[in-house]
Amino acid sequence: MKKVLFISFDVPYDGVGHAGGKTHNFYLKRVAQDENFEAFLISFCIPNDLPKLDCDKYGIGNKIFCIRPEKKYKLARGIMNISSKFNPWDKHAGIISGYYVKKIKEQLNSMKKEGYTPDVIVLEWTPIVLLADMIKEIFPQAKLVASEHDVTFLGYYRKYKYENGTYKKWLAKVRYNTMLKQELKAIETCDMVFPHNHKDANILLKHDVPKQKIHPIVPYYMDFTDVKWNGNSKNIVFFGAMGRPENYLSAIWFAKNVMPLLKDTGVVFQVIGGGPVEELKKLESDNIKVLGFVEDVSPYFADALCMVAPLVLGAGIKVKVIEGMSSGMPVLTNKLGIEGIYAEDGTEYFHCEEPEEYAERIKMLLDSHDVAEKMSEKSKQLIKSKFDMDSSAAQYIKILKEI
Repeated sequence: MKKVLFISFDVPYDGVGHAGGKTHNFYLKRVAQDENFEAFLISFCIPNDLPKLDCDKYGIGNKIFCIRPEKKYKLARGIMNISSKFNPWDKHAGIISGYYVKKIKEQLNSMKKEGYTPDVIVLEWTPIVLLADMIKEIFPQAKLVASEHDVTFLGYYRKYKYENGTYKKWLAKVRYNTMLKQELKAIETCDMVFPHNHKDANILLKHDVPKQKIHPIVPYYMDFTDVKWNGNSKNIVFFGAMGRPENYLSAIWFAKNVMPLLKDTGVVFQVIGGGPVEELKKLESDNIKVLGFVEDVSPYFADALCMVAPLVLGAGIKVKVIEGMSSGMPVLTNKLGIEGIYAEDGTEYFHCEEPEEYAERIKMLLDSHDVAEKMSEKSKQLIKSKFDMDSSAAQYIKILKEI
């Protein structure tokens, strides 16, 4: 039986709310269910996660560190996190705190002392991938697999281009250059890389990562193909975790730049997702509704005129776009939103960059329901054919067996 050790900075469990956690949970559980593997997880959680943890239920050995909120614990973590927070040349590119590094190192050394010898170590998310050298030093015989949820240096590059102030732009550029160097160095240390889409695989190829090391996988997504989209309302949906900058900044951009162009149409912009920031909530009006977390988005998808994803930041494939397209509702998004999905503009989605393009497409959908119906069927077919999670999981298992 092959021992597979997973290391992540955010604990997965059934029902976890964010896209990366869902993908981590999906593949971890598939490995644990295979009789050829013995899975173990090292990860971190917050107190609210504790009742939700389910590794024991699936027979997954685990060591989960809880991030306590009390002042004495925050102070101790703050001291360990000085470099990651304030040093733009931090060796881990400022993306993982000293506290996490210390706990992971201590746990690995403890397991080694007790005789644990993993055959394969899966590093989930770039912050953990950046620890490849340290992990390799502790377990030199283990094969390291980088699970790249996105190519993080691309996101850092976009943050650098997005900044306006001189100092902030300089700082963002330094962090981007540091991330580029450290991420590629860590991937070089790993024996295998699982990018979560083909677009990111191509980026790694362009940066001289050997083709034989790269095996793209399909990210986990909620499959809404059973939704009966009718588009009978004038509701426009935006969907995502609304405490994340790439989501709330994009929703704010749409509210401020596109909604004024639609003021006489009667459309309503519905922003769905937990943790909306105050800046977004202040924009609420008769035609802008910040709904927060909803238990089931299916009714909103079924009834919506369309979904918009005018993303201004981010990297990696956008699961929200896959989920929207799977429901059959027309999706309007830009270059950032569609990357990695390879859909055809006008057939499987609508490509929009400028406010006027979004407004024009939305007005067209209000007047031409037959166009939307054709797109609905095409988008569902695309997601079904190109994003088969079961086939991807089978290939993932096969690679771990053969590595």
